[in-house]
Amino acid sequence: MTTDAHPPIGPRLRRARRERRLTIEQLARATGLTKGFLSQVERDRANVSVASLLRICDVLGVRVGELFDDEQFGLVTAEQRAALHFGGTGVRDFLLTPRSNRRIQVLHSTVAPGGNNEEDGEPAYRTISDAQFIHVTKGEFEIALDGEVFRLRAGDSLTFTGRERKTWRNPSAEDTELLWMLTPSLF
Repeated sequence: MTTDAHPPIGPRLRRARRERRLTIEQLARATGLTKGFLSQVERDRANVSVASLLRICDVLGVRVGELFDDEQFGLVTAEQRAALHFGGTGVRDFLLTPRSNRRIQVLHSTVAPGGNNEEDGEPAYRTISDAQFIHVTKGEFEIALDGEVFRLRAGDSLTFTGRERKTWRNPSAEDTELLWMLTPSLF
């Protein structure tokens, strides 16, 4: 996961790993990721998919949000919204809520035609949340939750737990825009 401003999450992951007295080899075994990849992530030299970052954080016992500064409170102006990259292809995500808000997280996503969450051979993933909500504001969006496929069009909404294995894509020939809300916030 990266942002346009690229906050240095690697050193924070390294610190969390060392605080738990884990070697990179132990973390690699526990996450199923390679030592080389984890070393690059800790040095901020590799982009990490949301699925991989969630596995690392789960093993380390940290919330993804602990890896980011939480200095913003309340208002997030259009100029201040953080550009995020959760992995996948043809996707632009912006955080619309302050990073410090732990109750809800709202993302504005634009998915290019054919864009999807597949990256690094990890197409399906789960997130730890009580509820997730998607509202499509433009175009079409297709999401599969534990294999059940939902095709949403502009104005449609879907609520689910997020614990389901999910894959998603833009099946149309135009950009799709949507709001994606999670509670509690992922980070």
